[in-house]
Amino acid sequence: MHFPFKILFAFFVAAFAFFPLTDSDIWWHLASARDFFENGLAEKDPFCWTPSRTPWINVHLFFQWIVYAVHSVAGAFGLVLLKSVAWGIVAFLWVLPCKRKIRLFEFSLAVLCAFIFRYALECRPIFLSLLFLGIFWNLLPQLLPPISKKYFLSAAILLFTQWIWIRTQGLFPLSCGLSAMAIFLSWNRMTKKSKIFSSCFLVILFSVPLWHFQGNYLFAYPFGLLDRLMGGSAASQIFALEIAENRAPSTLLLLHENTASMATLLLLVGIAAFFILKKKCSMEIWRIAWLLIAAFLAVFAERNLTIFFFPFVLLILWNPSFILLLRKIFLKIFPQKKAEFGNVIFIFAILILSFSAGSFLRSLPAYFEGKNFQAISQERVPMNAVIYLQNHPLLPNQNLFNDDRSGGYISWKIPAQKTFADGRFILKDSTFMANYLNFAKNPEAFFVAADSLQIYRALMPTRYISLWKNLDSAMQKKSDWKNVYRDDAYTIWDKTISAK
Repeated sequence: MHFPFKILFAFFVAAFAFFPLTDSDIWWHLASARDFFENGLAEKDPFCWTPSRTPWINVHLFFQWIVYAVHSVAGAFGLVLLKSVAWGIVAFLWVLPCKRKIRLFEFSLAVLCAFIFRYALECRPIFLSLLFLGIFWNLLPQLLPPISKKYFLSAAILLFTQWIWIRTQGLFPLSCGLSAMAIFLSWNRMTKKSKIFSSCFLVILFSVPLWHFQGNYLFAYPFGLLDRLMGGSAASQIFALEIAENRAPSTLLLLHENTASMATLLLLVGIAAFFILKKKCSMEIWRIAWLLIAAFLAVFAERNLTIFFFPFVLLILWNPSFILLLRKIFLKIFPQKKAEFGNVIFIFAILILSFSAGSFLRSLPAYFEGKNFQAISQERVPMNAVIYLQNHPLLPNQNLFNDDRSGGYISWKIPAQKTFADGRFILKDSTFMANYLNFAKNPEAFFVAADSLQIYRALMPTRYISLWKNLDSAMQKKSDWKNVYRDDAYTIWDKTISAK
């Protein structure tokens, strides 16, 4: 009876992922795909008028082709449906290896965690990274003792998966780490022949980036991501401290941001560490080791939440210690009620499932305006402000200033309009990032830069992102800046003609 629970868990995850597009980078990806089909693979930043690193490496190309094709056919609603189905498949792949009977209570805990973390299930390349890593999660046992007859077929599938992954997202080294861990932790059980085969597989797997055009740059790309995670350079320190999704869950908790999900994440990391250190986990040793690494990544940065969540769910479903611990606590409190423990756990499971499903259903009306599903979270992108930009274009020698979250959407809607910044901060150096953030904290620095950089227009969020409120307030006191547009979430300021 455990297999239906795996399918049901995937269904719940897919349902929880069915919410409007909230990640603003999706528009940058769509604009990049369109630019590729019109102009080929770009070697310089085609969107920003500010300097970007060269050569300009677009590691997300295959992801962009997929979302561009879906958007061309079904629009933004198609992207919502795509991410919903994709996250459901990811969930199924990660719990598929569970070999023991899944109980209702364990299943209900997994569903509750998925509900709490549902807003991390965005339309980002990470869902393909976790899908590809899920393939490794399921096929790597074919390469470990006892050696399967499907060894070479599984190895070929994994290498092909890696080839696709490399042009999908920069997290592709995760497969190398997982594979190396699984093989070396099984090394003592391998024959001499299987050791040779496994070593060759790892060498080929590590070399797959070199099979692509710009292979040397693709091979080096993940080191930049690692630097951003570990804070080794000036740019990475700014990136980790100032960009919300790169901050540690403990930092966000202290700042009272995403309090419920961050507190839950830290709690789950603690639970995982407890059961692993107490050796109360029945998963294979390489899966346990991977869970520890995923927990480490999640503690370092909030964006790694999903990397940790799915192997943690497998821990919940595979580990009978959760039920045994609860039973022990129950019997200490109610020693005479031993026979009633099963009924109590069943009732709790039903309540947890009812809460998760009911809360999700209550959230659905907020996604509709009349009978129409609102596929785009309008407070996350300047939808109406961009209409103003389309109707009031700048002159060729005039530059636009915008916040990073707006950049991709502007590039998608107005291809001719070059932006100041977008979500690809990995392509910018530390000086740019420091100046950009200083504009928000020190408005006078912006006004000086506007004169030297020929900035004649500024588009900023004013409600849901508080970073730019200081600059917006300072502009109200400047006679040479005029507020030409304002709505509930965004504002546009133009430098007046007299100041030119």
